[in-house]
Amino acid sequence: MSAPVTDATRIGRASGAKAPEFQELYDFDAAALTLTSAVFPYDSKIHRAHVVMLAEQAILSADEASRILRGLALADARAEDDPALRTYLPYEAALKREIGSVAGKMHIGRSRNDLANAGKRMFLRDQLLRTIAAVIGLREAVVEKAADHLHTVMVVYTQRKEAQPITLGHYLMAISENLGKALDRFRELYPRVNQCPLGAAATAGTGWPLDRERTAALLGFDGLVVNSIEGVAGWDHVAEFAFDNALFLSALSRLASEIQLWSSDEYQMAELDASFAGTSSIMPQKKNPDSLERSRKAAFAAMGPLVGILTSLNGIEYQYSAARVELEPRSIDAMIAATHAMTGVVRTLHPNKAQMLRYAAENYATMTDLTDMLVRRVGIDYREAHEIVARVVMSAIERGIKANHIGLDLVQEAAIAQTGQPIAVGAQDIADALDPVQNVARRKGKGMPAPDSVKAAIDEARLALDADRSWLDRTTQRLATADAQLAAAVAANCGG
Repeated sequence: MSAPVTDATRIGRASGAKAPEFQELYDFDAAALTLTSAVFPYDSKIHRAHVVMLAEQAILSADEASRILRGLALADARAEDDPALRTYLPYEAALKREIGSVAGKMHIGRSRNDLANAGKRMFLRDQLLRTIAAVIGLREAVVEKAADHLHTVMVVYTQRKEAQPITLGHYLMAISENLGKALDRFRELYPRVNQCPLGAAATAGTGWPLDRERTAALLGFDGLVVNSIEGVAGWDHVAEFAFDNALFLSALSRLASEIQLWSSDEYQMAELDASFAGTSSIMPQKKNPDSLERSRKAAFAAMGPLVGILTSLNGIEYQYSAARVELEPRSIDAMIAATHAMTGVVRTLHPNKAQMLRYAAENYATMTDLTDMLVRRVGIDYREAHEIVARVVMSAIERGIKANHIGLDLVQEAAIAQTGQPIAVGAQDIADALDPVQNVARRKGKGMPAPDSVKAAIDEARLALDADRSWLDRTTQRLATADAQLAAAVAANCGG
């Protein structure tokens, strides 16, 4: 009797458990919040910080502040059950039903304009930290996989044609370097996002004696959006986040595309782990790269908002406007899901070392080194050597000779055809030039594919990852400290 089926899609060559990172690609869309619901918890913190500050500035009496702060917990509970209360005026009305007309005093010295911008900045900063954590995880997986494949020789392609021998470790460290730049961009963006616009009010500020720095500190902001107009009209940080996402995801999509080629039946250079694969309902032989295709699909969904955001900003004057396009939770969730999935794909990928080496040896990827050898040994100029080797390749292809079976006779034949005379090289010179392992070993400069060079790059990447992880921990802790300070201030104003 067969075992009960818990996931009906896990059949054939995709049987077994689906990786949780892969499942996330299916779940993120259904679980996505609206922006209003996603920002609501931050609005709730802002209400509390604003009331605390108003009390400290003696704009509210201690009794008024206490009543409002106690009432906020009741209004929050109502909003949890009724999403319609998660926008400001319905929320304030719900608060008024709980505590009476004093609820209206919570809005002294502010507007929905600066409130909305502040809440969305708090949402975006947390999404930035979430993004940075995901990209760190992906880069760590890439670097550790590279460390396992310092000596796994393969072909690097240009324009989808075999180019030169490298190692899988060297290829992966190119991905790592790109991810390092993405992390730099996200980290550089954080302090621009984490600025507090509260106090800008509708756009011209307020005559109330607010302590803007105090509110900003209670909410974990690094500083202020100083100009009141910029506080409600400035939206470049949203466009910048969308751009950074799009740039990162373009690289992620390219990696997914490359691995999909490697794992095809024609290439057979790598195999996806079954936990990241799907199958066909009709074709039993299929082991489909579903995680790769769904990662690319999620990447496309996350890249799309950039154009809408830029277009909306281009169409409005430099003032507050409800016409601007936002960065919605769904697009960020899509990016995170794709990043997690690709992390799992890389971590569990099964490279076919023998096939990779065979391609590097047979498919003429060693011809650059054969050309270099002729320049060194014979002393001819590079262009002439290039023409000789081009003749070698054309003759070999015509006769069905693989690169690793090219011998002295074929090289001399090409040299005579090109120059009118034989050249002073030996069979061992040619064999050494055509050995893909030696090709890799000769490329030992900084950033090149020789194992020691790749190992040095791995060491540097690990140091950079340590620094990124440390920054993330410190930044997260600063926000936790601000939350604790806000909670303490609320308790003090409630007499608790």
